[in-house]
Amino acid sequence: MEELIEIIIAELKGEYMNLKKIKKALITALPIAFCYVSLGFIGGTMISKVGFNLLDITLITIFVFSGSAVFIASNMLIGGINPQISIYLTLTIIITNLRNTLYSSALVNDTKNLKGWKKLVFSMFIADETFAINKTCYENDPEWDGDLALYVNIFSCIFGLIGNLLGGFFGQIIDIPLDMGTFMMSSMFVILAVLQVKNKQDLLILIIAILVSFLVLYIYQGGLDLIIVALIVTSIGYFIDRNNEKNKGKLVDADE
Repeated sequence: MEELIEIIIAELKGEYMNLKKIKKALITALPIAFCYVSLGFIGGTMISKVGFNLLDITLITIFVFSGSAVFIASNMLIGGINPQISIYLTLTIIITNLRNTLYSSALVNDTKNLKGWKKLVFSMFIADETFAINKTCYENDPEWDGDLALYVNIFSCIFGLIGNLLGGFFGQIIDIPLDMGTFMMSSMFVILAVLQVKNKQDLLILIIAILVSFLVLYIYQGGLDLIIVALIVTSIGYFIDRNNEKNKGKLVDADE
């Protein structure tokens, strides 16, 4: 009897801790809720106008989970669907979202406790914003773990789905200024970038990232531009960080 009571208490304690994690993840994900719902509304509006119904919008949101994919699809399918367009659309979406592999690899050590379906769902719902939030939390919150990161990703998908479905439902009767979506997405990235700056080195890397972005976009404009910028900036950041660590090591040796 005592063992049964202990098992029940352990289960209830586990459920309580899980609810606390879900609440914490929801609060953490709230800053991107407004942008995801707003952008999703505009994306749902656009894609509904090329023939996607609410079921189609739900499926593309869950199984692709890419705001850029929705905008790309809505622009490329204006003239109708045919085999050639379908293949080109698929390749464009894959290339555009290759950056998510960089995000997943950057968090692979932090999410080692995720197994099976949890790791699969976490990988499916990783995006620019969820990566930035989870990376910041891992660096500043010692209690942050794979489950919290997973819940943030799931909530982000829910926010995007709500926006897409609302856009798909109301898009046919409301005239939406689509330029608003670009403004909100840019604003969200600016906020996330500023939140990452904690010292002079972070500020230097941010300035380098801005300059590299302008340079790459001036020279090349295509689906791989973001990946090129990410590879260049992360490489520069790695060497700057490594150089700083060497300098710190020399100072320690000198003190000894």
